[in-house]
Amino acid sequence: MDALPQLPKTIQSLSEKERQAIYNAIQSNNLDGLLWLEKLRKFISFHNRNLKRVSRLRFKEHSEVHLHWLREIFFNQILNDKKNLEDASLINALLIANTACKDSDLHISKINEILNNLEQKLILTEAIPLKNYGNANSFNYSFSKWTSGNLRKASVTIFCPSPFSLFSISVLQLLIYLNIPIKSVVILKFSFSRVKSELYRDGTSLFFKRVWRKLVLRSDENNENTPISLKSLKDTLAPDIRDIRELARTQNISCLSVKDFDECLSLEKSSQGEICIFTGGGLIRSKILEYFSLGVINIHMGPLPQYKGMDVVEAPILDGCFDSIALTGHLMEPALDAGPLISEQIFSSDEYLSLGELRNEMGAMMPILAVDSLISILSAEPGLILQQPAGRQYYFIHPSLREIISKVMLQRHTSSKANQVNSRQEKLSLFTKLLKDFSGLTAKY
Repeated sequence: MDALPQLPKTIQSLSEKERQAIYNAIQSNNLDGLLWLEKLRKFISFHNRNLKRVSRLRFKEHSEVHLHWLREIFFNQILNDKKNLEDASLINALLIANTACKDSDLHISKINEILNNLEQKLILTEAIPLKNYGNANSFNYSFSKWTSGNLRKASVTIFCPSPFSLFSISVLQLLIYLNIPIKSVVILKFSFSRVKSELYRDGTSLFFKRVWRKLVLRSDENNENTPISLKSLKDTLAPDIRDIRELARTQNISCLSVKDFDECLSLEKSSQGEICIFTGGGLIRSKILEYFSLGVINIHMGPLPQYKGMDVVEAPILDGCFDSIALTGHLMEPALDAGPLISEQIFSSDEYLSLGELRNEMGAMMPILAVDSLISILSAEPGLILQQPAGRQYYFIHPSLREIISKVMLQRHTSSKANQVNSRQEKLSLFTKLLKDFSGLTAKY
């Protein structure tokens, strides 16, 4: 038997013998084979719509051979093991690899059968509990806790992805109302390299949709009308503010515009920051995390540690974990979506007609959870929960799986499934209460 190649940091061109050795190891389901399977899944999922182009660059004239090899691996894993018929992450990799192949229609009937089976299973199944549950504290809004004044004195820095971010403006306004000292607002410039990176990640259609909705319309991520939304939160808290720099100016808060968040280290006058709330803008490097003595707070749109990376609202739905959609507040560490858990807020996809509705309402709760996470860090609440070394990293969901999510959410919502949970109404009550609580404070500003 040919020797199995060592797992590389970056997938490069492989010889026929190396490909066969990897294929055999994966078929055997031994540890080395499973490690290779996961490496290949991540490679395919990360590059997604760019997989064909990346293959041409990496594998040269052997590009099509490698793509067929990848497709065969995931086909066999799914068809030869019944439990893999329900593993949407493997199905996702298969779909992406197949789309990149010249003969993508060759197996279309079998792929459609796999997708139909997944769709029917998701429509009919009961919600599946998460494995390796993170045990983060449940978010519990308390206005008295927020306004108690019994907090450790620390100045907050806000990292924001653009001056028009509804998330960033809402966080800043809440902190101002709570008289929490703010050191600075650090705004990421919309540079050419950033545009190039986001175009590669999102593709032209999604990129311009986000630019249009966030920078031109300055609205919610999706156009569905929901009783809870990030725009309604921002418009209630700061109705006349369209640019975070305007709000900062009214409070004499320093604003820094940077090409990279690392720049703020040289622009800040002090040698150390205290605590930071990250409201978007890409990756954070180790030296930034080390700069803030109390840490950098992030709100992750997925349950940790199970679902790391991107499209982690969608991934639990595809796994049948309908009652385990979550926002998770945590302190950032150098590894992706690592770091101690602060608290989480659970959602049920069965209560929503569409992914757009769900994501809009999750977006509305992100500033609230961010501020609550800050207050938890600055108060004497129970300690942080260390993440367990578990879970998976996700990237992009193939359009065919997005179609399945749309059908499944609609079907489950219109059935009795939606009546079995009432967390959406609880969030609406919480949202309404928060706005009422802060209505008295707004009169002072």
